[in-house]
Amino acid sequence: MAHPDAATTNGYTPLHISAREGQLETAAVLLEAGASHSLATKKGFTPLHVAAKYGSLDVAKLLLQRKALPDDAGKNGLTPLHVAAHYDNQEVALLLLDKGASPYATAKNGYTPLHIAAKKNQTNIALSLMQYGAETNVLTKQGVSPLHLAAQEGHAEMASLLLGKGAHANTATKAGLAPLHLAAQEDRVSAAEVLAKHDANLDHQTKLGYTPLIVACHYGNAKMVNFLLQQGASVNAKTKNGYTPLHQAAQQGNTHIINMLLQHGAKPNATTVNGNTALSIARRLGYISVVDTLKVVSEEVITTTTTVTEKHKLNVPETMTEILDVSDEEGEDTMTGDGGEYLRAEDLRELGDDSLPGHYLDSFSYMSHNLDRPQHTPTHQSFCQREGVLIEDMLTSHQPFLSVPRP
Repeated sequence: MAHPDAATTNGYTPLHISAREGQLETAAVLLEAGASHSLATKKGFTPLHVAAKYGSLDVAKLLLQRKALPDDAGKNGLTPLHVAAHYDNQEVALLLLDKGASPYATAKNGYTPLHIAAKKNQTNIALSLMQYGAETNVLTKQGVSPLHLAAQEGHAEMASLLLGKGAHANTATKAGLAPLHLAAQEDRVSAAEVLAKHDANLDHQTKLGYTPLIVACHYGNAKMVNFLLQQGASVNAKTKNGYTPLHQAAQQGNTHIINMLLQHGAKPNATTVNGNTALSIARRLGYISVVDTLKVVSEEVITTTTTVTEKHKLNVPETMTEILDVSDEEGEDTMTGDGGEYLRAEDLRELGDDSLPGHYLDSFSYMSHNLDRPQHTPTHQSFCQREGVLIEDMLTSHQPFLSVPRP
């Protein structure tokens, strides 16, 4: 007779597969035959994790009746409630909460189920989590709040919900990024409007001195630049290196944004710590149209220390990307950031996911900040892409997704 806990090479038992398929009767027979509800796959996922992913409510109820632990965590700290939040399985999430699952449970990088709900814009689950005591201002190891993720994704309704429940609009990550910086990076004007209405600091500076306006100029986000200027953001704010929004726009070669900044009082002759004007930067980088625009308003000073052949060191703002890795490959736990551990896209892939995109996810990797050194970075590369990957990022991978063999 076959053993009820016979497992595949990845650790899947018949009970895992029954949970995935929602086969209540089969699951009951297996449990009666002595199948263990606590056996985990190689990544640490129990049958309850699988039921949470696929929304198998009846199987989840059965497993909990048989004393399955609602807060069992995989190797990266994901509980069944994290998984239910990611896949928007509200009934399973409510069941887990009712049976004692912790709304405060944190993955190894500090993500709670509310971080995931905010990232994925799962409003109803977020409400349920907060009703059960989830903290709106809980931070990951890199200082990321649920509001950061909602702002980055442009989820204005979610941002409004979190702010209405006490989320702080100006909470900063370890690199000094406020939610408005992330909205500015991704050109999420609707989210920025919500933040501004809740007294977000328009001129909040990161550790390197970048304001949301300078960030928007770096990424070429004209709509955001216009919004911030209309709201009264400082047009001549400076980074620690002396870069103003105009310097940043000149570095990126964006004539349209340069014209907007000039119309709102940008000082064309402002110099960086190294003595560069916006014009000198544009000339060095060969942006002819920008040079033509700035020549008209700039006072040019010819020096012998700077030549057009001198290499320009790009000034790049901090970024934020946290990765929830769900890879099934052992030994591929490469982490980013300050040495903290992050969830990788492979962790949830081990649950048999075949629906997640196959690139990054900045969507949500989870974050790292290593931009103190000047470096060449593509203009439209997102904070998240450079710093890791956010939760959806956390749930994607370059490798093919694993799937559980169907009976």
